[in-house]
Amino acid sequence: MKVKFWGVRGSIPTPWEEAMRVGGNTTCVQISPRDDMLMILDAGTGLRLLGDHLVKSSAPLNGHLLLTHAHWDHIQGFPFFAPVYNPNNQFTIYGADHAQRTLEDIFRGQMTAPYFPVEFAQAGAKLTFRSLAEETFLIEDVQVTTCAFHHPGGVFGFRIEYAGQSIVFATDMEYTEDNLDARLIDFAADADLLIYDSQYTPEEFAQKIGWGHSTHIAAAHLAKRANVKHLMLFHHDPSHSDQQLLQMEKEAQAIFASSQLATEGLDIDLDLLP
Repeated sequence: MKVKFWGVRGSIPTPWEEAMRVGGNTTCVQISPRDDMLMILDAGTGLRLLGDHLVKSSAPLNGHLLLTHAHWDHIQGFPFFAPVYNPNNQFTIYGADHAQRTLEDIFRGQMTAPYFPVEFAQAGAKLTFRSLAEETFLIEDVQVTTCAFHHPGGVFGFRIEYAGQSIVFATDMEYTEDNLDARLIDFAADADLLIYDSQYTPEEFAQKIGWGHSTHIAAAHLAKRANVKHLMLFHHDPSHSDQQLLQMEKEAQAIFASSQLATEGLDIDLDLLP
């Protein structure tokens, strides 16, 4: 499987000179189990860049968008995703319904006045919404497992398995190295690639308990305890400069050597991981 990071920030886009090495777009990750298959994790502002890349091909698209949750930084790129305005394309969107609003209602809602000038109905692509629970299901021949974790309003982690390889996408979760959820350790166990929320330093976490995010230290301990092969530090805080993030990477590597910053534009081929 192959992975490309189109957006790696959390909370809000970060157009700041000292953050451009790591990147300023919010969360969006492309997964390619095969070269002819398009899976997308989250729809932050990085989705716009992915869309601009995809429209360079004239071939119709059949894509799958998996949404961890509907906080704004995870959906705000969707109205700017050029392929959804092409009637030759089709996308299935997977995520959780909420008590008062379905997943489709949430996507429609952000494209209504006064928030956005183009209505959801003007998206010409065929869009299908699939409500998720904690479950295991197939997208073609790719196995996807969902598990709910601790975040305000709820969040799903995704475990994606294909041809003997596994990727775990676990962002927007509030844990420290001292209270790691046993279910999360089991969920990530033996993954080839773990992409995990690393928004805060421990000092920041102490001031933001209840905000729904982890630290790079917790990420490294999780990777070690779950026996994963490679850890990507993800969902970077908008206030963190490139230099601060590089320091956080070093601190994570001191605990789990195969730790790496997720950076915008980074490509990873699981076949090439050590």
